[in-house]
Amino acid sequence: MPNVMRLPPPSASGARAFAAAGLAVAGLFAATGAQAYLVSITPGARAIYLQVGTGTFSGTYTGGGTPGNNTTVNTVTATVPANAIGTGPQTMATNSTTTNSPYDNYAFCTPSSGQVYVGGFYRSNNSSQNATLTVTAPAYLVNATSDTIPISTISWVSSGTGDTSATIPSGTFNGSRQLLLSVARNNWFESCLTFTYSNAQLAPAGTFTGRAVYELVAP
Repeated sequence: MPNVMRLPPPSASGARAFAAAGLAVAGLFAATGAQAYLVSITPGARAIYLQVGTGTFSGTYTGGGTPGNNTTVNTVTATVPANAIGTGPQTMATNSTTTNSPYDNYAFCTPSSGQVYVGGFYRSNNSSQNATLTVTAPAYLVNATSDTIPISTISWVSSGTGDTSATIPSGTFNGSRQLLLSVARNNWFESCLTFTYSNAQLAPAGTFTGRAVYELVAP
């Protein structure tokens, strides 16, 4: 699915970090032990960082590492054979290879089972306001001949190795900007998201695509 962006010291109007996620459904369609992973970090110069899928981080955060920009846009995909149309949910695969957390190199996600890493931090010396993590997706996935599948047919489950509760809540795309998490200053957050296509409707053959944009905004 997605990419990574980190902003240097933000302007007075606010700081933003973006990550884009590719979503696709393809196939031959018939015509008819821990808590949620939210940890405190040492206050410092005002900064935010967001990683969704593949990212760039020199070292680890706990080891004094430095995050960087990464323009990769990973994808999640589901391929549905004609004889499986409408038979029930299909777990979507991802081309992300991010397994370890850039926070401490812990093996947190399992990309081979479809998990996409989503994490980052909000750091400040004096702000009392929270940062917000949102995702914006189009109302429909669209193929080359302009046929559509509602984006609400794609949902996600949030987890992570060792987690007993999700940091980013599980949910379903609704075609608008959705609030995922409120992040208090001087906190690192992360989850592993597994996406699912509901596979409950008929649609023309083709590859249906769309892009979800994740955004971390600090006041």
